Amino acid sequence: MAHVYLNGAILEDSAAALSPHERGFLYGDGLFETLRAYGGRLFRLGDHLARLRASAEFLRLRVPATDEAIRDAIGALLKADACPDAYVRLTLTRGAAGRGMRLDPPENPTLLIVVRPLQAYPADHYRHGLKLIVSAYRQSSHNPLARHKTLNYLLYLLARQEATDAGANGAILLNEFGQVTEESAANLFLVREGGLVTPPAHCGLLPGVARAVVMELAKGAGIALEERPVAAGELFEAEELLLTNSLMEVMPVRHVDRRALGVKSPGPVTLRLMAAYRAATAAD
Repeated sequence: MAHVYLNGAILEDSAAALSPHERGFLYGDGLFETLRAYGGRLFRLGDHLARLRASAEFLRLRVPATDEAIRDAIGALLKADACPDAYVRLTLTRGAAGRGMRLDPPENPTLLIVVRPLQAYPADHYRHGLKLIVSAYRQSSHNPLARHKTLNYLLYLLARQEATDAGANGAILLNEFGQVTEESAANLFLVREGGLVTPPAHCGLLPGVARAVVMELAKGAGIALEERPVAAGELFEAEELLLTNSLMEVMPVRHVDRRALGVKSPGPVTLRLMAAYRAATAAD
């Protein structure tokens, strides 16, 4: 029987219940974080919790547990479900705080933690790379929610469905200026002249934890890194493209809009970062 953590208690799935007035359900009024456990060890939990708390402050939410209590709760779930290699999701909402259009700090926010066995991406994706499209949907660089991992995920779901309908694995979103923001569930890096280029947050994207890890690894490996706006046309000029998120780690890309990249995927820089990221998860 699977277990969850809900507002201070470890419960069986079937015993967990939310109020019909839960604002996460009514308005998408909340945040979430996803991360991985490797052999029971949580990779970059501190970074995820720091982002959760920063976004909670922006939305006038309150995280109703200390970092230590959250770590202990995740550990208890990993043990209860004998699940050392796991997907971990934290969901924070304003709780049952009324139906008004106000963002009052909640007296009783909801904190839900779910741990499930990791369903790894297919090995073939890492060997040969993903097929992406450029989405017809646009992200606004002025959208204040783009930089926060909120429960309102419909734009990304629409883009991902668009990709699925086109026979692709994912979709790249542009902003109103035709600049690259991110993939529907991952950050994006280009390789140009052997160095990395990635869009900055002000273009309209979530600064991912895995993105930050890759930037650290690139610096440590002496790989040049430039954070700047990226025009859509640069996608087709890149030597390599790669995606990052906390579940996939580093993922190569081989096609964009049915056009193959100039270098066999995964390319040499991507391979170096894939290996460095996996080494970091083992050492952390």
